[in-house]
Amino acid sequence: MEMENMEVNVGEYITITDEESGQEIEFLIMYIFEIEDRTYLCLVPADQEEEEEYEVEFMRYDGSDMLHPIENDEEWEQVEATFETLMNELDNEEV
Repeated sequence: MEMENMEVNVGEYITITDEESGQEIEFLIMYIFEIEDRTYLCLVPADQEEEEEYEVEFMRYDGSDMLHPIENDEEWEQVEATFETLMNELDNEEV
């Protein structure tokens, strides 16, 4: 998926063009985290950010203007486990 904005920072919005439909979708970058030598973005659709519950998308970021989907179950499990750990740490800090 191609992004319009090449630099990524937490709290910023990025627009992603869906390669299949050509539709542009705006996302809020909620978190950026690394696993081994890969960087991942946790994205929330901008139209859902104020909702109590919202969809979360994870994409691999290679430092260019491209985001890559998670390619296999093993990678997905690593991303999911790391994200859950980060969320638990944030929850513990707020208490």
